[in-house]
Amino acid sequence: MDRKVGKNFDDEIAEDIFDRLRNVEGKTKPKNENKLRNITNLMNEAQYLESKGKYDEAIVFYKQVIFALPDSHKAYDAIINIYQMQGNVDGEKNILRKAITGCRDNEKFKKRLDELNR
Repeated sequence: MDRKVGKNFDDEIAEDIFDRLRNVEGKTKPKNENKLRNITNLMNEAQYLESKGKYDEAIVFYKQVIFALPDSHKAYDAIINIYQMQGNVDGEKNILRKAITGCRDNEKFKKRLDELNR
């Protein structure tokens, strides 16, 4: 196999390897970077599916974001908005209850649940 400088070389993989080597010294990247990258990918996929009208599939991805990051207001808001569009009051109430227990700053979710329970 004939390899030339600059060929057969994946910049992203190389950058990740160099970052890991630097991280051995504890000077650059946070340890949770891969987790955050995965959460970002999940969120992007969920938003894409939602934009295409594939709401049930989007909800699955938003729930994966919540599983990985229980304090994710954006994911909870997105699911709540989908349930509101669908007229799914029971689903909205259930996700609001989870948001209230999962998020530290949950006043908005409490207020919305109170409105639905009236």
